[in-house]
Amino acid sequence: MLLLTSDFHLGYGYNTEREKDCFFVLDEILKEQTDLILFAGDLFDSRVPRLEVLAEAMNFLSKLKEKKSEAKFIECDKEINKRALHGVPFISIYGNHERRANLINPIQSLEKAGLLINLHCQKIVFELNGEKIAIHGMSYVPEKYSRDVLTEWNPKPVPDAKNILLLHQNIEPFIYSPLEDVNLKISDLPKGFDIILNGHIHFRNTVQIGQGKLLMPGSTIPTQLNKKESEIRKGYFILNRELKFKEIKQRDFYYKVAERKEEIEEFLKNLKNSELKPIIKIKIKNTSRLDLNIIEKKYRERGILIFKKEMERSFEKQKTEILRKQMSAEEYGMKLLKEKSKFKDSDELLNLIIEDDFAGVEKLLKDNFEEKEKQPT
Repeated sequence: MLLLTSDFHLGYGYNTEREKDCFFVLDEILKEQTDLILFAGDLFDSRVPRLEVLAEAMNFLSKLKEKKSEAKFIECDKEINKRALHGVPFISIYGNHERRANLINPIQSLEKAGLLINLHCQKIVFELNGEKIAIHGMSYVPEKYSRDVLTEWNPKPVPDAKNILLLHQNIEPFIYSPLEDVNLKISDLPKGFDIILNGHIHFRNTVQIGQGKLLMPGSTIPTQLNKKESEIRKGYFILNRELKFKEIKQRDFYYKVAERKEEIEEFLKNLKNSELKPIIKIKIKNTSRLDLNIIEKKYRERGILIFKKEMERSFEKQKTEILRKQMSAEEYGMKLLKEKSKFKDSDELLNLIIEDDFAGVEKLLKDNFEEKEKQPT
């Protein structure tokens, strides 16, 4: 049996009432009698996860080593740590939340420890119940390069095998946000794969493409908190003789649009009781006469209340906010250095700062200033 999933975002909501919610899925998966776990990116919510979060991930992956699997390793087109094959193998790609430009990311660190197998423009083949299972994976690349990288890699299905491709990209018309770039279309996807498992998109969807399927399992925790996330349950796919979706434990999430205080209070009073306090996002159309602090104090025991005031924002401002969420601190720093300064080696400078290379920073700055002084005025 195969378990196909994505976007755990471990560490999301840290130091809030929701900080343990992202770990619900780990307990659910450990109950499954699966042979292989295929993961399509964003195991972590941060490129440098807190040690407490990293410890939970390592504990989960270590427990997979204690479970039994009927999958037999055949080959991989890269050298792998044999420890990663013990128990139930966890085959992963890294997502945009984990990618670090020119620096090792947390998925690669876990691979070095033999806790998982990370694929980037590579494949691995297993035999399960007399059938070959070929898993191909391309870890996240910036959207503007996605089509070119996929085209250059040009993955080919393994003959006489079930072929599964892991991606973590926007694929038109399925995009994380309308403000994000999208470079891949369904027509750009390689042909002949039984399943293309794509992460990044946080709502579940299944699309028939030729003889195969494009699967988007969605995130296992609500992070965008939009209306669509309130309508589609979270979970993962199980593939045995047939493909099934299995819902997981989670908080209920309600999305409400309101204008008047009476509307809000009526909605909150009528909520059903549940084991976990629900997440309640209320979009306010008219805030001029509403004291949201009073409402929050009065009904805070009914749920985790999130109020969003409806206001106009420029397209550019919205796009900047989206980009900041999608970039690492180093990527955002590089972007600002390039935009705001005329320093020609901005990428190298920021990498040296991140790596605490004082000597390198000093030398680079000295070389640049000396070169500038030599230029005619």
